[in-house]
Amino acid sequence: MSTKNLSTVANEVIESYGIININVINAYRFGGERMISFVDERFADAVNRGAPTLSKQIRTNLIDSQQRVSGFYVKGLQYGSDRAQSAVGMAVDLASKGVNMVAAGAERIDTAAKLNALEKLNRAVMPAAKVVVQVVERVEQGSGKLVQRVSGKAVPANAVAARALKSTTKKAAAARKRVAKTVTKTAAKAKRTVTTRASKAVATTATKTSNAARRVARKASATAASA
Repeated sequence: MSTKNLSTVANEVIESYGIININVINAYRFGGERMISFVDERFADAVNRGAPTLSKQIRTNLIDSQQRVSGFYVKGLQYGSDRAQSAVGMAVDLASKGVNMVAAGAERIDTAAKLNALEKLNRAVMPAAKVVVQVVERVEQGSGKLVQRVSGKAVPANAVAARALKSTTKKAAAARKRVAKTVTKTAAKAKRTVTTRASKAVATTATKTSNAARRVARKASATAASA
């Protein structure tokens, strides 16, 4: 076993947890949409049952008003779900990057020191890591069934969650790279500014010292001439 295999297992677990979280978010979203659809249907039935006492225009206005309120609720539900999925993608991106950085650093140290400790660590840890992966996979499958049960449809929940996770993780990685690039540019600009100011200060000090030395020399010459 290599450290790459162990880090790959860790990333698989992180990805599975990301899918589980997105499935939970989708269960909340689909459940909310299903609930509001149920409310709309029951409200329309109740209004239509009052036909003898309500005009057609009033019934239509009441149903339209309820549907507009429902529309706002659904939009808010979708917006909140999208934000939550973005947060999950950002967490998965950072966690995966952390695992890769630690694995790469450990491999460099192990190779430089010629300890061969990672091989022994992998042999010791990999069986337990595989068990963790199996447990997480079961939880992932269960979360997919939860989404199907809540939505009332035979949707490919895990595939949908995997696509959403991939998209949000990709966006999070791009945003992280933009931030890192901006920070690097800002730091470089600040360094150039400090260096330039320091150079100017040194040059100004040197000029002032030189001018002072010339003045002292002129005074000394004048004093010697008068003597």
